Amino acid sequence: MSTPIEDLIRSTLTDLAEEAVPMNLTDSAVARAHRRRTLTVSVGVAGVVAALMVGTPLALAVSRDAPPSAPADQPPVDLPSPVPISPVPSPPVDLPSPVPSSPADLPSPVPISPVPSPLADSKGPGTGS
Repeated sequence: MSTPIEDLIRSTLTDLAEEAVPMNLTDSAVARAHRRRTLTVSVGVAGVVAALMVGTPLALAVSRDAPPSAPADQPPVDLPSPVPISPVPSPPVDLPSPVPSSPADLPSPVPISPVPSPLADSKGPGTGS
């Protein structure tokens, strides 16, 4: 139950299939893959070389500004502790028993001498010479 058009199409396709020459495209596909791999590796190596050429001078410039580090063959210096640490607690400090009742009874934090300083001008400030 096929129509004459279907028979014509079927016979034409059969004729075309008999004329086709099989080709092996494996060699060209392998060669293209090899070229692509070589190009990828070359671009990667060029990128790494460019990064090193830019990064090395920058790293050297930064390291010249940094303070020199201690040589590795010397032991580290032990600095004394700013607060002495003692294993035994110190005895409590005795406070004076009489509590001053007025501010005049407290000792002065600044030493006061009864003798005037020789550096003081006897004429006073702003009198000129």
